[in-house]
Amino acid sequence: MKKEIILLQQEMIRLQVDYYLVPTSDYHHSEYISDYFKCRQYLSGFTGSAGTLLVTTEKAYLWTDGRYFIQAEQELSGSGIVLMKSGMDGVPKIADFLKAHMKQGETLGFDGKLYTAKEMEKLQRHLQDCQVIFRHDLDLVHPIWKDCDPLSCEPAYLLPEQYAGISISEKITGLRQFLKDHHADCQLLYSLTDIAWLFNLRGNDVANTPVALAYAYLSMTQAILFVQSGVLDSTSIQKLRQYHVDIQPYESFYAFIDSLSDTTMLIDKHDMNDASYQLLSNRLSCVEASGWISTEKIVKSEQELLNTKNCHLRDGIYMTKFMYWLKKTIKERNLSELEAANVIDQLRLSDDLALDLSFPTISAYGKNAAIVHYSVTPESNATIYPKGMLLVDSGGQYLDGTTDITRTFILGPVSKEEIKCFTMVCRSMLHLANARFLTGCRGSNLDCLARQPLWEAGYDYRHGTGHGVGHLLSVHEGPNNFRFRTTADNLDAVLLPGMITTDEPGLYTEGKFGIRTENELLCKKWKRNEYGQFLEFEYLTYVPIDLDGIDPALMSQQERTWLNDYHHQVYKKIAPHLTDEERLWLKEYTKEI
Repeated sequence: MKKEIILLQQEMIRLQVDYYLVPTSDYHHSEYISDYFKCRQYLSGFTGSAGTLLVTTEKAYLWTDGRYFIQAEQELSGSGIVLMKSGMDGVPKIADFLKAHMKQGETLGFDGKLYTAKEMEKLQRHLQDCQVIFRHDLDLVHPIWKDCDPLSCEPAYLLPEQYAGISISEKITGLRQFLKDHHADCQLLYSLTDIAWLFNLRGNDVANTPVALAYAYLSMTQAILFVQSGVLDSTSIQKLRQYHVDIQPYESFYAFIDSLSDTTMLIDKHDMNDASYQLLSNRLSCVEASGWISTEKIVKSEQELLNTKNCHLRDGIYMTKFMYWLKKTIKERNLSELEAANVIDQLRLSDDLALDLSFPTISAYGKNAAIVHYSVTPESNATIYPKGMLLVDSGGQYLDGTTDITRTFILGPVSKEEIKCFTMVCRSMLHLANARFLTGCRGSNLDCLARQPLWEAGYDYRHGTGHGVGHLLSVHEGPNNFRFRTTADNLDAVLLPGMITTDEPGLYTEGKFGIRTENELLCKKWKRNEYGQFLEFEYLTYVPIDLDGIDPALMSQQERTWLNDYHHQVYKKIAPHLTDEERLWLKEYTKEI
């Protein structure tokens, strides 16, 4: 067993804790977390962005999803940690595993700041008959993690309204009206992206996500932003005070909420962390409701949409230039995954409004592309030859928006199987992108449109078809998504005009290849009649689909028309921004089939 696990087990024995949970989370339930919060990675050695570690006094288990099965097998090899492949036959969920193994009177420990109130409420209900003891207040990892990085404390700033779209005052007024409508006096905010949206606040405390570590409190008379000392300059503080926003130290948040009394609080259990809920739920009057901000921020304002179309155009230019470079250079010499990633990264970061990548670029050649969220390192860096396929999943954070795109490139000779699969994935993307549907549909209603071409041939992919995208916020934003499996906790939003969601079907054959094609789609109105308001999608992403991987004979006439129409728009939008040589090349890669 890894020495880090053994140290944790020694602490568990000392404190009489029988089972200990370590999620991939921070105090704000962020998807991507700063180094201080990478406790699961420290203990297990698994570097994927999703997974939960369960440690007993004798054993350790790690649950992760299908995106990371191959990676987890590699990284956990020799660790003594048992890999639990979530969703596979015979693999219990964590709650079911605990129910089957925990005995009456045993103790389950965890850091309640790392779980939402809803997550722990559900787990406690599931284990109710087991009569086990819950310890909500145990951070057992940081005391043994001697070289842990401190909390990130990077400078934060206010986003100008020309990029934010809506003023701080207007947003605060909207949230107060929501509280009033629900007969509540106040609300606490934990989500870093919700807080960033409300106060037009951006920072750099989480890699590739421009947010600052913060909590917030809003009542009918007060607005308090809890941030670390020194992260805001005097100009930003003065601006916030103009909107009657008080600035308090980040570390004083729990003392503040402990002082609250005689008030009715609106609680979103999907946002409030479990530690706060344990502190407040028994002594305050609480009204439970889904958060107003999370539903407001996913419907982009007119200014945000104008901005994001501009940034997607520039991003498309960079990605098209990268494709041209890749196709040309691979004929001259071999490349590497890291070199390819560096080229597209530098193209994006050369933009005047570029701030960062929206996630570490996935540059995966050949069999590495079968690892859905493969992360190239100097150790894994594969040589790219003029054959096979390269999958590149990448994106940027710009002052005027966030982008996410995947393209799979044909680099030379490929098999008939690869051509068939490449064409199927393209067809899948097109079927969803060209959907028309009535208002009221959710992403779960449309997901099968993308999967159908694959299902018909007996294929599938172990990830959602799409996710929402923030506006200079997280590249993964909910609750809008495309996924066909729904659960009680799946916050699957009704699709509305102004929502942006990715369309990214894929096909992965372990040990051989991986293919994914991803565009961002904007939901918009189509037509209204006696049946109601119909909706459709508009592409935001304009980059060629590699025609070297397409077999037109495997496509219907409708599918070929869809692809030709898309490529016509790609050429029309991108060609004016290219060199003469690049433009001639693009003409060939957007030709009709």
